[in-house]
Amino acid sequence: MRKRFLCLLLTLLLCLSLAPVSQAAGGSAYDRPGQKLAALTFDDGPGPYSDRIMDTLAAHGAKATFFMNGYKVRTYAKQIQRMVAEGHQIANHTYNHPVLASSSATKVRNEITGTANALTEVTGLTGTGDTGFYLRPPYGSWNNTTLSLAGVPVIWCTVDSGDWKYQDAARLTSYTGTVLQDGDIVILHEIHKTTAQGLDALLTKLDKRGFTLVTLEDLFWRRGITPQAGKVYYSAKNTGVNRCERALWFDESKLSTHWAAASIDYVRQKGLMHNNPYGEFTPNFPLTRGMFVTCLGRLAGVEGDTASTGYRDLSAGHYAAPYAAWAKEADIMRGLPDGRFAPDAPITRQELATALARYAALCGAERGDTGAPVYHDQAAIADWAKDGVALCGQLGLLVGSNGTFSPTDTATRAMGAVILQRLNEADLRPQPVENGSNI
Repeated sequence: MRKRFLCLLLTLLLCLSLAPVSQAAGGSAYDRPGQKLAALTFDDGPGPYSDRIMDTLAAHGAKATFFMNGYKVRTYAKQIQRMVAEGHQIANHTYNHPVLASSSATKVRNEITGTANALTEVTGLTGTGDTGFYLRPPYGSWNNTTLSLAGVPVIWCTVDSGDWKYQDAARLTSYTGTVLQDGDIVILHEIHKTTAQGLDALLTKLDKRGFTLVTLEDLFWRRGITPQAGKVYYSAKNTGVNRCERALWFDESKLSTHWAAASIDYVRQKGLMHNNPYGEFTPNFPLTRGMFVTCLGRLAGVEGDTASTGYRDLSAGHYAAPYAAWAKEADIMRGLPDGRFAPDAPITRQELATALARYAALCGAERGDTGAPVYHDQAAIADWAKDGVALCGQLGLLVGSNGTFSPTDTATRAMGAVILQRLNEADLRPQPVENGSNI
């Protein structure tokens, strides 16, 4: 059990690569060439077995998507909040589990919105990414009316585990663990005791087969799929796109040739950024909010744990928790309006510039009257970010390329390494407060 618990920690680190490095177990948090991905989905919950299912998922470092029935949501609010906090995806399985294909348009609409409203009430979330809560019609029953009223992507599956029919823990492993293929979406049910009992053996088998189990949102993103409202999705197979292999993957044996090689060596030597457990720096991977605030906190000398961060998706045990708490107190980096910090979300260049500028100001830097670069895409920079972009330009911390700033582009780990080196060499660090601690 202890070994499996460590797998959870490693799964958090694989893409983030910022917590203390341990031995790798399982797959990378981003796609690797040849990696097998699948999405486990649990219907008809939440219920009395939800916590046990989440315990098992955590022990294996797996993520899942939970399709909820609305009438249960408020009763099991704590379990749903735990799902969100642990990085699982929550989704819509209608309010009362009717046959939507034979329901009136009014009933379909009420069944969908009733559950969506309940989920928002207990979590503060309004959906997934740029869309609402994904919908799975009960019994696999939908028609054109259902799809037109869905307002969100509609999800079915490629593998029905049959746990609802057989309620046999051993069969769950022998069947589902054998037939699963890369890109599959699997239906299980949260309400059956035998599913909770058999989940550990199933995940153990899938671990041995080299599967990484992710949320639906993650599965689609990593396979280059942008889910559309009212469209039915059965799997993420054979898309011809692997975002990380085609755009993000870098041959680590050639790292010395990377444009940021000197900065990468610098931050690794200074302990500001680390390789992942595979020994890779992954320079082209996105720089996430959690990564950045952790690196910045390390540079500032932030130490210690924190009992509470105030963010619903950032528990005290998360690697970024003490740094996010520090950044919040120092007004360097703020959470989202819905109360999340979103540590795994990629940070854009204008968001990065804003946080850098606040940090630099905390260190005593001030914007001058002149010298700020004016970019060809100046109008595309958000109003709230313009002062930060200008200060970063004056200080040489974050500048554009060929006269363009590209404010909404995602920052990369390589960019983060370059910026950290510039900050460290400029000796930009916050001054201690009267109690001697760094804010």
